[in-house]
Amino acid sequence: MKLLRLCILSLFCISASATASIAGKPVILVHGFNFTDLQNTPPNEQFLLQQSREYFGDFWTARADRHHYFSSTDRVSGGVKDQFRRHFEELESSGLCMSGCVFVTHSTGDLVLRDALNRLGQWGIDRNRVKVLTVIDFAGAGGGTELADLASNVATGGGFVDFTVRQVVRAFLGVDPSSSGLGVVNDLRPANARNIAQGNQGIPRLRFVGTGSEFLGITKPFISGKDDSVVPLHSACGSNRASSYDSCSSGIRNNGVLRSARAPSALLANHYPILMGEKVNHSQHINNDRVGGIYAPIINNVSANGIVIDFEESTGRTWWSWGAKVRSVDDSRRKSMSENVFDTLNN
Repeated sequence: MKLLRLCILSLFCISASATASIAGKPVILVHGFNFTDLQNTPPNEQFLLQQSREYFGDFWTARADRHHYFSSTDRVSGGVKDQFRRHFEELESSGLCMSGCVFVTHSTGDLVLRDALNRLGQWGIDRNRVKVLTVIDFAGAGGGTELADLASNVATGGGFVDFTVRQVVRAFLGVDPSSSGLGVVNDLRPANARNIAQGNQGIPRLRFVGTGSEFLGITKPFISGKDDSVVPLHSACGSNRASSYDSCSSGIRNNGVLRSARAPSALLANHYPILMGEKVNHSQHINNDRVGGIYAPIINNVSANGIVIDFEESTGRTWWSWGAKVRSVDDSRRKSMSENVFDTLNN
């Protein structure tokens, strides 16, 4: 009864008997930017919790113990920070993570979680009761996206704004932006995002990235380098600076071909690009779509605080690679990115 009451009051638990885990450790989900928040301000926490469940869909919601949610109308250093302080205080009180938890983020969730983790000492959170083993970042927007710059320019009327640009921003935001109503989008501008908790937090950040197309591809020309139609590789890979990249690795392309590629020369501390999905767009990182294409492992056969990364992979020549070798996850075409990640790490 006490546990059930705690779940109801906090609105964090999916059920009082949740058994979800990765490698036997509880899983906590952190969603990304919700454009519907800019249309209608979320009325309460129950709404935000349900919205997070819908955001992650059946696959991840069924595999998670809690959701750490926020309103996209807020700023990272404002309402989002206050919301996450409440989340972590409740997490400390529950003792759920005393033996370690795994966080799974998507997109902006990467940015807001890194800010929160940086504040745990400031908030007085007992690290012996809240142990974060590792963070799985899908399409991590910790380095921002150029689409946020574009949205800000449209909102403020800065520079020439033509019909195409407005359509791109509508695809990204779902609404026509106003300078007073961008919320967390302001924090997604690359210059702003890269000022938010970029230091070494001592927690492995496992990066899973895609370069697929969404929104009929109209956003791609406005993003630096290859991207998933929302987040550029300089952000998703965990690069220490914003630039135009084709891959997370200088020796393997996004389609698994073992040839040189433009890639970050340095990554943020404890950031590890693990897998690239050539056809995975921004939404498909977590929505369980089986989109085919190559899933190219970059870092494999390693352990991150007990979470073992051991994708079954093969390297060989294919008819379409013009004689070059291709590195790929075995049977990856038959699984979504999330399936590939969960089935591999949950061992």
